[in-house]
Amino acid sequence: MDLPGTDDLLRAMTVLGIPGDPRYIMQDLDPDRRRAHLLAHLTAALVERQESLEALAGLDVEDRADLHWAADRAAAGAGGVARLERARLAWVQHTVARRRGRRPDPVADAVATTLGVLAELLAAPPPSGPVAADAIQALCGAADHLGAVLRSLADP
Repeated sequence: MDLPGTDDLLRAMTVLGIPGDPRYIMQDLDPDRRRAHLLAHLTAALVERQESLEALAGLDVEDRADLHWAADRAAAGAGGVARLERARLAWVQHTVARRRGRRPDPVADAVATTLGVLAELLAAPPPSGPVAADAIQALCGAADHLGAVLRSLADP
């Protein structure tokens, strides 16, 4: 796979009108980090725009899942889809943990921990045995409970 160069990423930011000052983003970074930082800014802006376009197109959850599944397979190949899934879970986990701040937050802590566990489950072969089955069942129960709590908070 050919990785984009810094100039390519700068052009993409300009053509797409991605906010951010590339000089500031890249300051004091080595070339590989420059590209990683620019690509992260591009990715965030593209995800934001993708959501808007999906809503404008009237795509429902199933349509979006099909669209992203096909795009993931095209970009990463059949074997790379799992890697993309784990990367997305890790991004969400890190974002939730960052947003949480320094004080404990029961919801953010539960979400971040659950996402970490899910990423680990997807990264390794499925665990076997009664302890693993109990752990997975407990995780499912905890996710259901968290969902119920969050739904009750959303319904005044």
